[in-house]
This record gives sequence, C-alpha cells and structure tokens, in this order.
Amino acid sequence: MKNSYSVKVVIRNEEEKRKGNGTYPLYYQVIVNSKKTKFSSGHSLHLSDWDFKKSLPKGLSNATLRKKLEQEVRKLENILLEIDISGKPMTRELIREKYLGTDDGKNTRDFYYHFDEFCNKKFLEISKGTSNHYALLKKQLKEYKPNLLLEEMDYKFFKDFFHYLRTIKGIGKSGIGTRRKTLVCTFNEFKRLGLVKENHCQEIERPKENKVDVFLTEKEVQDIVDADLNIGAYTYGLKLTRDLFLFSCFTGLRFGDVMNLKRENIFDNGSKIIIISQKMNRKLEIPINRDAKLILMKNKYMIKKGLIFPRRTNVSVNRDLKIIASIAKIPKKVTFHTARHSFGSILAKKGTQPYFIMKLMGHTDIKMTSRYVNSDEETLKEIIFNVNFKNYEKPRTNQRTGEGNKKTGKTK
Repeated sequence: MKNSYSVKVVIRNEEEKRKGNGTYPLYYQVIVNSKKTKFSSGHSLHLSDWDFKKSLPKGLSNATLRKKLEQEVRKLENILLEIDISGKPMTRELIREKYLGTDDGKNTRDFYYHFDEFCNKKFLEISKGTSNHYALLKKQLKEYKPNLLLEEMDYKFFKDFFHYLRTIKGIGKSGIGTRRKTLVCTFNEFKRLGLVKENHCQEIERPKENKVDVFLTEKEVQDIVDADLNIGAYTYGLKLTRDLFLFSCFTGLRFGDVMNLKRENIFDNGSKIIIISQKMNRKLEIPINRDAKLILMKNKYMIKKGLIFPRRTNVSVNRDLKIIASIAKIPKKVTFHTARHSFGSILAKKGTQPYFIMKLMGHTDIKMTSRYVNSDEETLKEIIFNVNFKNYEKPRTNQRTGEGNKKTGKTK
C-alpha cells in the first residue's frame, strides 16, 4: 500500500497550553497514513502573529523564525521520503529515531543526550559558577533548535547560532565568547570520545572585546558611603545594595560569594572570612577591616543562622547601582563587579605588592592581578606631580673655566 504523509507547523492554541507571557507553543505535526506525531519546536507565539491559513508566523518581525520553521519542515519531509524509499514501515518510533537521533538512549546521535552525559561528569570538577554557563548554553541551544543531531553542528551551524545570540537574544561579545569557549571545550571532549571527527566550533573566530575595567577611587567609594538614598519606597533596596557593594569593595568578594556568605564563614570574632570561591572553586582567606565588619554587624551576623545578607538578584543590584552612582555624582558605569576592581586597584595604589593582591583576590596567575593595577587619570597626575623634574633648571657650567652662570654664581 502506498504511504501518504505530510508535515506542517501547528500552534497549540488550547487554553491549558497558554504560557505566562500570553504565547502558545509551536509544534511540527507529522501525519503518516492518518496517524499524527508531534515534535516540539521550542518556540511560541501570540495568536495575533500566527497565519492559520499558511500554518506559519506572519509579519516581518517573525521572518527569521518563519525561515527556521520552514527548514525543519523540509528536514522532516526528507526523512519521511528516505524511509518511504527504503521500504521500511513508517512507524512513529522510526521517524522519531531518524529526526531526534535517539534509540531509547542507546547509540544516540542526539547532541543533548551526549551534552547531558558530559555535564554530569564535568560538574563534579568545576565550580557552580562555571556549571551555570553550561546550563545557560543548553537553554539557549534548546530555544534555537530543540532537536539537534551531532552531524548538524558544522561550521555554518555555529556561525548561525552565534548570529542568533547576537541579533535575537541581544548577547554581547563577552557572552558570546563564553558560549564559544564552553562549546569548544564540549566538542574537544566529544572528539576525544570519537563522537565527532572535527571541532567546527573552534573554527569560529573568538569575538574581540573592547573591555575596559571600571573601578572607583577612594573618594568615589566615600561618595557612595555619603550618598543620600532616602527616596521613599526605594530606600530599603538601595541601602541594601549599597551595603553589598561596599562589602565587596572592602573584601574583593564576587557577587555570588557575597550572596552565599554564611555565619560559619566568619572566624576570629569577625576578623576573617574563609570561603570556597564559587567561581574559582578554591579556598579564600580574607582579613576583615573595620568598615566590612560594621556591615556584618549591621546585618547581625552573630545572631543570624545561615546566609548573612538578604537575597538580591544581580540584575536588581546593578539596576540600583546606576541610581546610586547618579546620586553620588559618579560619571562611570558602575556594576557590582566594579567593587572587586576597586578593591584591587585601591590596594595597588596603596603600594600593596601584586603577590599579596593576587592572594586576596584568589587569582591563580599574577597576570590576572595586573588588570587591577589602576592607571586612571588621577593616579597618573599624582605620579607626575610627585616626580622632581627641577634638575633641568640648574645653570650650565662653563666648559672652559668650570665656573657657573655669572648671573647666579652657581656651579654644578
């Protein structure tokens, strides 16, 4: 009997499928001999953006999504044609195996299957902060292409994926550089395991960052301390953000380490912090100065059990810091990480040896510490003003007589 089959995109507009943002999920619907099979596309749309007659998104704003959906439809159609020509029964299981590359988890060519296997082992040896990069990468890959085979991940795929991150997701050079680094590491392992022959992600040029480290001077830190943050309903949040930021200025701790700080990390009656750095996954031992201890006392670290500081998200803190910087009249783009830069640069300005700065900041390489040795205009001015250039004013000695300038009577 001759097989009949078709593929199209459908929108699941049942009310129970409606997402919190008001959109509905899109699926690839495969009909073979009147039997339906659906595959998630990983995308969703508002009903007003859907063309029910053409079974595709409408409007210029959805052109990229429309093209991507059409490509997947053609791919499924080719799979059905291949199965039909082979003479094999067109079962749901065979279609699913051909499309997803899975066979009950065995001998699979599904990227996500192997990626999860890789991460399960990798997460045992990397920090939580680094493991978050892998989790975010998977989420964004799923959004871009929910069903993905290893064979599809060639140079063009990676180039198109990074273009998607840049144009659709609005991710900057630093973020794309991190995704590229994570994928290169993953495919290097896949290559060693014999899953792929080439690491095509490595062929993608690493984005060049115009990165400028922003840090505050001692005066600017004091300006933040003195800023009047009493502005109604926002007062509590702004003051909490200021405490978190200043604590980082005084200790050099990253946002994640500050947020995860517990009473059990405070030793010697509030004079020392000992933690395992979230990013570097190594022990840090940091003396606590008077200003940092006052912030701990303000948050009742001796009474509280568990986490010392109230919960705040990085996004909320950075939003608050824009307001605080404006109130303090600081003309710089201040983020939470600015506090860590300021900690390192102020120590350097005070004449602290780079080796000790490296230890306090938990760096493994002195080259990393060199980024925090500041070169701001104020410091350069101080250097120039403190250098004695007056020697050039001394009168020249008469080479023939050895006498000094007649007007001054001075000699060398």
